[in-house]
Parts: sequence; structure tokens; C-alpha cells
Amino acid sequence: MKRKFKIVIISILIILSVVILVAIVSPRPATYAIQKLFEGGLAVKPENYEEILDTVVIKENLTYESKWKNNTFDLITPKKTQEKIPIIFWMHGGAYVAGDKSDVSEYAVQIASQGYALVNLNYELAPQATYPTPLIQLGEAYQYIVEKYQDYNFDFDQIYFAGDSAGAQIVAQFVNIQVNDAYQKEVKLPATLSKEKIAGVLLFCGPYDFEHFERSSMSKYLQFFIHRVGWSYFGSSDWKESDALKHSSIINYIDETFPKTFITDANTFSFEEQAKKLVTLFNELGVENTSVFYDVDDVTLEHEYQFKMDNEYSINTMNELLEFLKSE
Repeated sequence: MKRKFKIVIISILIILSVVILVAIVSPRPATYAIQKLFEGGLAVKPENYEEILDTVVIKENLTYESKWKNNTFDLITPKKTQEKIPIIFWMHGGAYVAGDKSDVSEYAVQIASQGYALVNLNYELAPQATYPTPLIQLGEAYQYIVEKYQDYNFDFDQIYFAGDSAGAQIVAQFVNIQVNDAYQKEVKLPATLSKEKIAGVLLFCGPYDFEHFERSSMSKYLQFFIHRVGWSYFGSSDWKESDALKHSSIINYIDETFPKTFITDANTFSFEEQAKKLVTLFNELGVENTSVFYDVDDVTLEHEYQFKMDNEYSINTMNELLEFLKSE
């Protein structure tokens, strides 16, 4: 009996040792845990969601041409429209390693019901696909829609790019490539569309200054996961020394050419400090922007708060967003 117990204990120790070793030499165990954390999304429907849903047409799991996997999208359009409608391309969040377009679906439906075509994108996640794959796939999706949907009532001269969390960073970087010639040459990624076609940018709870993580006093537990996210997305355990990281800290490269922007963030467990720093930069550069933040003394709002449409603050943010979209 003692011998069997000893064998069990040794076996458990061996398994734990292997797990710890794998977690040290590979980012995959940590990214798997993050994927599980993000499963199902965070959205809470508004009370009248079924009424809103009845005003749109949803085509799910369409495919855009890409050499990478997970190249699917949902197309959500209003049922009734007379004039040409602007298009919004949305990149979901999930720390580059998790998440799905379905996490955005209910929010996208609410926006589309107000007279917009919403292209809700998936892209191949890290570590299976590394930087700059999401940027390239966003360009591929745009090109596909322009080529294949000319017969639709879309206004291809009014394109918005939107994203939440990691998707917000991806979108901000993608747009800067389109509008900032010097930046485009530095990152060595081609522009996909004319800057004149970009009507605006919508940014929700995103990171824009990766160097901020080095300066902040976060727990070793969070540092462990952030290091593995960076390792997964940038493809190297030395990612902090890479040009890719430098280029992804978009706050260091934005200039006066950046399009008008809607930006918001939560005040708890999110990137509000980075978002406010970006707004300050916009104001200094004369970039038109609408920012929505809430004082933590009034309410506690956590990362991706905007999707939880069961409180007055998220509802207010939606109203501010729609006002921004309808402004010239």
C-alpha cells in the first residue's frame, strides 16, 4: 500500500514538473487559460434586444479570402434603408490569443440597426499566427468586401474601423498605416485603402502603449500572463526588444493625419490611463475626437464595460457613439 501511494505521489510530481516546464518554455499553456477565460464573451443584451434584432439582416460565417485561418465574418445590415450606408469593420478583442466575433454580435446588431453595415471579423489567433497577421487579414477583409459587394447599397467612401480591447490596438495600428506615410514605410506594411475613404475610428478599451506595462506596478501573476501574450503575438520570448513591439505602441507614431476618433475605456482593470493619454495627444495634434470616460468615484466599470447594456453608463456610451457616427 505504501509503495502504491509513493508511486502516485511521484507520478503527480512528475506531471506537475512537466506542466511547469512547459509553461516556462512555451506560451501555449497560458494562452489556453486565457482562451477559456474569454469563452462566451461579456455581453449583456438591452431589454429591447429582440425588437432591435428584428430590424436587421444577419449573414453569419461568411468567408473572406486569406491564406490564414479563421477568415470568417458576419455581415449585419439594416432591413430598411434608402440611401447608401456607411460600413464599419470590427475586430474583436481577446488579448490576441482568444475571443471571437460572436462576442461582438449583440453590440454590432444595435449599431447596424441605426443604419450601418457591420462587418464583424474573425482572424487567426496567436500563437498559431503571429504579428502582423491580424493587420494583414483586416486589409484582406476590406479588399474582399469592396470587390464582392459592389452590388450592395454600401457607401465605400465612408469606411469606419472599430475594435475592442486587442482589436482596438489592431485597428488603430492598421488605420495609422493607411494615413501616415512615414509610419507605413517604417513598419513595411502596404496601405490597403485611400486615407480619404476612412470616415472615422472607433476604439473601445484598447492598449496603445505597450511600454506602459513596463512602467506600471502590476503583480507578478499579471506580468507572467502579459509576457506570454506578448510571446504568443510577437512570436518570440524576447518580444520586448523587438521592432514589432515598438511599432505596436501606436501612441508613439500617431500624428495629425489620424482620422476623427471615438474612444472610451473602463476605469477598473482596463487601459484607461493609456486611452486618456491618447486623447491628450489627439487634442495636441488637432485630431477630432469624442472621448467617453467615467469617474471611478461615481461608478466602477470594468474592461469591455460597453457590451453590458444593463446599466445607464453603457447605454450612454452607445448614445455618444451613435451621435459621433451621425456627425459630419
